[in-house]
Amino acid sequence: MLKEIRASANAELDEVLELLCEALQPTPTLWGDAQQKYNAVGTWLAAPESKLNLLKPDIKYQGSALIETVVRPWGREEFDVDLLCILNTDRVQHPNPMAVYDLVAARLAEHATYRRLMTLKERCIELNYAGQFHLDIVPAIPRFGFGRKLMIPDRKQKVWIPTDPFGYADWFFGRTPVTKIANEQYKARADVQPLQPAKRAQDIAPLQRTVQLMKRRRDLFFNGNGDAPKSIALTTLASKHYDGEAMCTDALLTVLSRIQEEIDNTSGVLVIPNPVDQSENLGRHWNDRSYARFKRFISQFLEEMHELLELRGWDKIAEALEELFGDRARGAVEKYAKSVESKRRNSKLGFSAGPVILTPTASTATRMVPRNEFFGN
Repeated sequence: MLKEIRASANAELDEVLELLCEALQPTPTLWGDAQQKYNAVGTWLAAPESKLNLLKPDIKYQGSALIETVVRPWGREEFDVDLLCILNTDRVQHPNPMAVYDLVAARLAEHATYRRLMTLKERCIELNYAGQFHLDIVPAIPRFGFGRKLMIPDRKQKVWIPTDPFGYADWFFGRTPVTKIANEQYKARADVQPLQPAKRAQDIAPLQRTVQLMKRRRDLFFNGNGDAPKSIALTTLASKHYDGEAMCTDALLTVLSRIQEEIDNTSGVLVIPNPVDQSENLGRHWNDRSYARFKRFISQFLEEMHELLELRGWDKIAEALEELFGDRARGAVEKYAKSVESKRRNSKLGFSAGPVILTPTASTATRMVPRNEFFGN
């Protein structure tokens, strides 16, 4: 089956958004520091002298670090990295989830630095490297008989909670044209699975950049309000409605339009089934007020994107992007402008001299490409 894709009329804007995503990601220095601290904590947890060593801990990472959609939260530099401490035991040997949670917390507390940085959270132990990042250590055990699925303790309910971070990552990557299977990372048995180097925005898929932009717009729109939708809800909606667009601009418009359609066609509050556990509703945290704000967020974001595409000229576009995505947007526009001017000076562009104006223009070019048959379609 073939699908006709119209060449994007917004290639220049897409390059600016790519540069913006680059600016939203942790800097190489910050990410390198996170790698070192992640590896150090993992080594401490799995060390031979650790009581955890009897349970052969397997240290891996999950969440946005695994699916490569990390952004620095608006208004602060800190970002989050989730470290899984998977202990080789089961609910027969450890029926009490708090016993496993306390084992991991106790090992961290044996380290003077980690003891000072740690905070006990509902489903993780947070190490807060102020001004840098948060390392969330999630105790877990295998859910035997269910493949790669895990169980994690919930301190509030004092129960085991099923989770499938690697299955979710497989589903997410299955929605992109990128070949990457989280299963490979899971099967790579090691005491400490190293946190991989961060990729540049140009090296990740349009869907991943779309998720990054949606998370940043959410941060500004809700401005720290507790009504903000959770990242996994936005990521799941974006992945569900992504249709293989090669340009992030096109992908963002498609995703927002289809989420709006889904909202319009839904009676009551939108349900977001977890794609790897249909019994879990990722939108369960919404109440009437927070859901109303989410609907305004989507409709306003979609309207703002359409207005953005109508703008002409560097200054207006930079101003609009800054309102949408924060102060790093202007820097992305300026960086793109300098790049274009540099190419012009080097006679590498084939258009006439004159002031450079970022102006998306319509294109009638079309091409035929094989249709992507994504998981879940």
